Amino acid sequence: MRLILALLLTATPAVAGDKPNLDPAAPAIPGAVSLYLQAHALYAFGQAAQDPLTVLTAARLLRGLTLSDTARAPDPAPKSTTPLAPLDPQALITTAQTLDAGQNYSDLIDQIAHETPPQPKALRATAATLAPGASEVWTLTFFGGDYAELAILGDGKSNLDLLVTDAKDNQICLDKGSADAALCGFTPRENGDFKVTVTNSGATPDIYTLLTN
Repeated sequence: MRLILALLLTATPAVAGDKPNLDPAAPAIPGAVSLYLQAHALYAFGQAAQDPLTVLTAARLLRGLTLSDTARAPDPAPKSTTPLAPLDPQALITTAQTLDAGQNYSDLIDQIAHETPPQPKALRATAATLAPGASEVWTLTFFGGDYAELAILGDGKSNLDLLVTDAKDNQICLDKGSADAALCGFTPRENGDFKVTVTNSGATPDIYTLLTN
């Protein structure tokens, strides 16, 4: 939960311009996109700390998610598509078993490996490759009154910035932090298109995933 709140704060919706398509009074309801980012962060931390329980927690979060590879293209259109490589909960469970090596948590790991998955939460994902110094724009449609959630998640090799604007170019979210992951959650006042601008401000190419609810 702390990760979700931190990401929301770094990409806080901002009201700018004339009547942005945004309901600032609507509550934030983190969903599948937030959970996927949290699982990714837990997995990375668990690997770095050699902690099987943290990796196992990430696996449990992922087992409640259904990720679909969605065909959509940014502007400018890429010369070739980038294959999607989502985290696999079973692979994470195997990683937890390897880190534990049967020492402390083998029974718990086995129990979680065979438990019934929760009711799935769906999210859509599209992979892309962005050259250093380059930007690309995705046009997404969200419904008025429904909480919209989107994120970018890079491969850890560069620094990605995120800007979300409505059809009138009013700023909705902005994240120019030093990481290559950013989350934006907001509720539109009405149905509309939104531009999602991703910029690689680092010095190396970055393979990233665009996630939406």
